[in-house]
Amino acid sequence: MKKILHHPVMDFLLKTVFYFAILLFLLYLYGYFGAGQEPFIYNEF
Repeated sequence: MKKILHHPVMDFLLKTVFYFAILLFLLYLYGYFGAGQEPFIYNEF
């Protein structure tokens, strides 16, 4: 099992999935707290 996890192709695939999950999480946060959610502070002027 350790040989499979330390294979270069498997290492690449695991890192790719990991970073893709982080990217999706950041996009979710951007959509949740993203631009345009709060009113612009100087709209009354």
